[in-house]
Amino acid sequence: MLGFAERTVTAADGTAVVVVTPRGELDLAAIASLDSALRSALATAGTQPRLVIDLSDVDVLQPVTLGVLLDARRRCRAGDGGVVLVVSTAGVAATLSETDVDSLFDVTTGLPAALQRLSNR
Repeated sequence: MLGFAERTVTAADGTAVVVVTPRGELDLAAIASLDSALRSALATAGTQPRLVIDLSDVDVLQPVTLGVLLDARRRCRAGDGGVVLVVSTAGVAATLSETDVDSLFDVTTGLPAALQRLSNR
């Protein structure tokens, strides 16, 4: 079952960071929901969006959904913000690596490291 959680946390430098945590399978059926969740998060994040997409609770990440993640990255960069992916499972890491998408994102294995990376921007 697919689900999303969104919350705003404060990075070490006092900056607000929006954390989106999808759960379940990110596949063709999830594209619209994922896009909606990320657009909502970006609207919450303001003019210089700092976004963490925590994929720790994702069971399956199909390549078809990567365009939505890349669009969120583009939007963050357009606002002079940043996005970090949290990846803690081998399957998700493999999908990102096999598609070379991991080279386009800042990727960490935990939320504290993701917040630290965004506070350094």
